[in-house]
Amino acid sequence: MSDHNVFISHRHEDDALIGKLKDMLSKKGCEVRDSSVNAQTPNNASNEDYIKSLLRARIDWAGKVIVIVSPQTKNHEWVDWEIEYAKKFPDKRIIGVWAPEADGCEIPDPLKKYADAMVNWDAEDVIDAINGKDSWRDPDGSPRAEQVLSRIGC
Repeated sequence: MSDHNVFISHRHEDDALIGKLKDMLSKKGCEVRDSSVNAQTPNNASNEDYIKSLLRARIDWAGKVIVIVSPQTKNHEWVDWEIEYAKKFPDKRIIGVWAPEADGCEIPDPLKKYADAMVNWDAEDVIDAINGKDSWRDPDGSPRAEQVLSRIGC
């Protein structure tokens, strides 16, 4: 069994997918401790600087950032900001996970630039990405063209 501290970046419309993702991984022996903000842990703040300070602390704590990609994810200001912030840490893996039925969805531009992996909604593929495999998949699980990463850890 493996345990991981993660921050799950997502649109609030996709809150239900967080529990489904964690359950799917748990059934395969991968427990994730999630620090994301969702309906069960809302911040109810409106001050942008305050919100960023909360998000920074949660992303700093996490070893990995998982981004759930659904039709609502592209051009979402907070998802983009979370990815941009996470990329400042070369040792923090950024993993895109296609939401179920994500065919035709666009990947957020920061995720295209900084993701270490982009995988389909499959427990084994997500676990492999969490554990360090740089994999590129389309929503249906078929291989995607190799991604050129713009960040390099020293």
